[in-house]
Amino acid sequence: MKKKIVIGLLFNLLCVCSQSLLAQSYEEYVEAGVKAASINAYTEAEECFRRALQKSPNDYRNALLYSNLAKVQEAQGHKLKAIDSYEQALAIAPLNIPILQSRANLYFELGNYKKAIIDYGKILDKSPQNIEALQASGYIYQQLKDYEKAQHCYNQLLKIEPDNYTAQLGIALLQLNMQHKNEALTMLSTLIDKHPDKAELYTIRAEVESENNQPELAIIDLNKAVELDPNNKNTILTRAYLHKLTGNKRLAHHDFERAIELGVPRASLKKELKETK
Repeated sequence: MKKKIVIGLLFNLLCVCSQSLLAQSYEEYVEAGVKAASINAYTEAEECFRRALQKSPNDYRNALLYSNLAKVQEAQGHKLKAIDSYEQALAIAPLNIPILQSRANLYFELGNYKKAIIDYGKILDKSPQNIEALQASGYIYQQLKDYEKAQHCYNQLLKIEPDNYTAQLGIALLQLNMQHKNEALTMLSTLIDKHPDKAELYTIRAEVESENNQPELAIIDLNKAVELDPNNKNTILTRAYLHKLTGNKRLAHHDFERAIELGVPRASLKKELKETK
């Protein structure tokens, strides 16, 4: 069966290569490029798109073509080249929301929040109820410690989708960041009642409980988080330190060993292992 699949993929690739070699017009190169991209033949797709651009450099359709080229470059891991291609696309169609969103998402992925927020802002100017842009903007403003703007984004989200989980969690984290711990705890508990299967909620609430000198409550929440997400080394490591703090060396040692199994370097926990032996 596997052999048949491989042969089929090779046949498709050969067909695409043949089509790209035979292509003469702008449309034929674009079509060949799209087909190549659909079977992950990204080098071939990029070549086809570039040939199309050479055929008709001033074609209004090149905005979409540059966008397609950027997606192919992203798929190959050439993210900075993809940014350049999105810029070329937006030079032709500066207010095209899908292209703006693609570039904003890539900036977001690269951690360039200041440029991402500019693109998301342009999207929201034209489409104020864009869920993805509001969610990303709320997160970015929170990271930039502009809590007022973050709150505004989350409030707008909740007007559109009253049960939006991202917005509700974002507001709870805002309360935590502003040191409103009681309000944060109340909101987190409400969210846990609504979403009892979200490990991250128990982990965040445990963090607040730990800061409030309630390690026993924090351990209960971390136990639940580990039950839901048993391979999260950070949660297990946090629980290990709390077990150590409360004097339960056996459980602490077990969690330190488990964290090592999950990828934490043993050398970094040498002291902890010795102290909990």
